[in-house]
Amino acid sequence: MTTSAFHAAEPVNPVLDAFIAASAIAFGLYISPPSRAAMVRATLARSAKRDLRTRARKAWPLWRTRLRRATAAALSVAAILPFAGKAADKPVLVVGDQAYNAQSLFEASGALQDAPYTVSWKQFPAGTPVIEAVNAGALDIGLQGDGPVLFLAAQGAPVKVIGIYRDSPDSVVLLAGPHTQIKTVADLKGKTVAVTRGGWSQQLVQAALTSAGLPLDAVKYSYLASVDSAAALQAGKVDATATWEPYVTRLRQAGARTVVTARGLIAAQSYLSTTQKVIDSKRELLGDFVQRYQRAREWSLADPRHIERYADVWAGKSRVDPKLAHQWFSTSRIRYEPLTDAAIAEAQKSVDDFVKTGTLTKGFDVRGLFDTSFNKFTQAAR
Repeated sequence: MTTSAFHAAEPVNPVLDAFIAASAIAFGLYISPPSRAAMVRATLARSAKRDLRTRARKAWPLWRTRLRRATAAALSVAAILPFAGKAADKPVLVVGDQAYNAQSLFEASGALQDAPYTVSWKQFPAGTPVIEAVNAGALDIGLQGDGPVLFLAAQGAPVKVIGIYRDSPDSVVLLAGPHTQIKTVADLKGKTVAVTRGGWSQQLVQAALTSAGLPLDAVKYSYLASVDSAAALQAGKVDATATWEPYVTRLRQAGARTVVTARGLIAAQSYLSTTQKVIDSKRELLGDFVQRYQRAREWSLADPRHIERYADVWAGKSRVDPKLAHQWFSTSRIRYEPLTDAAIAEAQKSVDDFVKTGTLTKGFDVRGLFDTSFNKFTQAAR
């Protein structure tokens, strides 16, 4: 329906119609109903136009202010567009982290504030999916324990280690459940021990058995993820487990007893891992990231207040009691290390031990796994 047709069909207000008719009669005139209706519509139209002009005059100061503000905003946007373009053009480094550990460290220390690239953090629950994502090309660099990397490298994956970080050996612990009478490694004989296959926990249990002169099959192994191992010990489903922080603190609070720590038994190394393809395309970015990671770790150990700040950030992200986080970071005291001959020799020993225990079917020379050229970046950070 058109606008004119709509108005023609509208009924005329009877009060206005009666007023026009009475006024015409008073002047001795007669106006027919159709004519009266036309006069009413014309009058209303003129009134509407006057109202519109009046409203426009009243609204103009407000619209003028808004127009000025919009113009200023447009000019501001135009002024910053070149810089926004530069920010958007910054390269991106995709980093695989575990449970916000490294991300919390960088945020607490501010070590990435002036980085010439953007870090895209990807969080994982454990180390194995991190290195698998690195190998698949989904990550540029990943942070994880040595076991998953060594296992993947043994299968021929083109992964590379460009840096090492290490927990305190006192933060990797073989614990006995409060429901047991286990106090020494010898007491483990015939007991069920929960371990993570190929990880620090399996390495620690087997190293402890060997050190005590016991065969590796002296215990029954229950292969579980770290979080499941902790739950199984608390529930009394296993007699002991070897694990690391923050599970150590949680289990001790629940009554678990320390049997032995990793000190003098295993290296407890973790790796900054990537692939040769990423090294070829992002060497300088990787080197800068490793250098900043080293600085961030050194910052965390330089002052107890820094450890607290780091722990608070992690606790906030993980929704964990800050006291637990403080205990964890104070105990683990993770530090960065360069790729030394000693560190590479420790990796070779781990591979050889995996072969002896049947965890790996065959060994390999680990020297090709490590790219020591990245030491130049961390040496420059000192």
